[in-house]
Amino acid sequence: MLDVLGIKAGDLLKLRGGVLAEVVENMGDGEWLRVRVVALQDRAVEAGDEELCHYSDILGPAEPAPRTTGARGQPQ
Repeated sequence: MLDVLGIKAGDLLKLRGGVLAEVVENMGDGEWLRVRVVALQDRAVEAGDEELCHYSDILGPAEPAPRTTGARGQPQ
């Protein structure tokens, strides 16, 4: 079970429906988070939208996308 109270702003989460979201605010009640949609499979919401997320919609933590580098090893 995920400790919702331990989730903090900036954490990335995998949500139901193929949504990747960044936590904007933890409401501190152990149930609700305000999140910003980063990526999604369903078009019911748009990337960048903020919404409330109930703990039952959280599948788990998500890893940040790996940074890509150019030919000279510089970040792109």
